[in-house]
Amino acid sequence: MNAGPDDSVITAFAQSLAQLWARDGIASGDVSSLALTVTESFAAGEDGVLAASALMAQSGVRDRWNETLRHDRADALARRIIPLLDGSVLDVLSGDGSVCRALSAIGIATLSATERIGDYGESVLPSHVDFHPFTTDLNFSQFGASTALLSAVLHHETNPAHLLDALAAADIPRWIVIENCVTAQFSRSFHQFADQFFNTCLNECGIDCVEQHRTLDEWTDLLSAYGTTCVIESDFAVPGIPFPYSLLVVDRDRSVRITRHLQDQGSPR
Repeated sequence: MNAGPDDSVITAFAQSLAQLWARDGIASGDVSSLALTVTESFAAGEDGVLAASALMAQSGVRDRWNETLRHDRADALARRIIPLLDGSVLDVLSGDGSVCRALSAIGIATLSATERIGDYGESVLPSHVDFHPFTTDLNFSQFGASTALLSAVLHHETNPAHLLDALAAADIPRWIVIENCVTAQFSRSFHQFADQFFNTCLNECGIDCVEQHRTLDEWTDLLSAYGTTCVIESDFAVPGIPFPYSLLVVDRDRSVRITRHLQDQGSPR
């Protein structure tokens, strides 16, 4: 980490961890004390990160937490989004493949996925899923998808509009977006701290921790440039996650696609 978080972020994150671990059965006993020790250790710097990671491993928290994320979280998201799916599905930057696996398990037959090679050490993506490695010039149209799923993806992108532009060029008619949003309770600093914790302490992932956290209104404004955007749920709890998620749908109606095309053709550079 670069600059250390202030005390309010450390306190808020420790409280959120304690509530999460107790709620989902990830830890038992003096959960508040364990969560505070892990959080303060992580916030102390590189040596503290290693100590926090070791403490979670020794206590069994790491294994139980990752099991919750890979199964309970993925299953909960799959059940939530399945009524919104329209035809074949592309899981954009699919992570370890757990949500894609959950969708397959409940009957979604035509699935494809993409992810950056090396960002995740372990993948549970089913072998029948059409997978192509993600690159900056990847042509999303090759997947032939009717629905694009972006599950907690956009806030990790240095330039989320660049990714959305690439999806728009592929003319995928429906996008389902899941994001963790900035709120009065969960600040930008909190989410940035949480990213760093998940990606460098709970596990070691190659995905970036960038300054792209937004409020729900800010995400809605960004997505509305690409189509008719509807907030399906603004604030819902997810197993294994210490903050709420929001669920949005973008329908790429024809008028928006034509308008953006004309703007792209006529705009000066």
